[in-house]
Amino acid sequence: MDITPEEAARTLDQVHETRRRVLRAAPPMFPAWYPVAVWGFVTGIQFVTEIPSFRWLWVAVVALSACLAVAVLKFVKDVRNASLRPHPSVMDPWAWIGFTGWLVATGLGSALLALWLKDLDLAYPRTLMGVIMTVIVAITSPLLARWMSGRTARRAETAKR
Repeated sequence: MDITPEEAARTLDQVHETRRRVLRAAPPMFPAWYPVAVWGFVTGIQFVTEIPSFRWLWVAVVALSACLAVAVLKFVKDVRNASLRPHPSVMDPWAWIGFTGWLVATGLGSALLALWLKDLDLAYPRTLMGVIMTVIVAITSPLLARWMSGRTARRAETAKR
């Protein structure tokens, strides 16, 4: 079977175009629901340690821990069964640096917010902080996941052919 250089170039271009489309349409690099589930757990723990009576505390902690365990198991299952994973050679390290920065920012932001709410003498400042941070994470987590995926797709597009 003989193939001309033009046909080979056209076929290679089609392969690269297909790779580009697949990477652009791929699901995000991490499930955006997972950080929301973790913050939901944090908010729940803040609530049960700050508001209800002591007798409900242990029931609530066990229930919240069981819910977090289910979320972790689902996360592991989703990551293991992901059909499209970018090869490590096209992973953009800046995407993971951005993810780490986001984690640090939400952690520090939550601590500062809790201290600020406490200084305002609001009732249940930690629970209020948990609710606010859960909403912030629910809004920013999908944006972060798409940004990370977009960076990886752009890096794959510009990789040496």
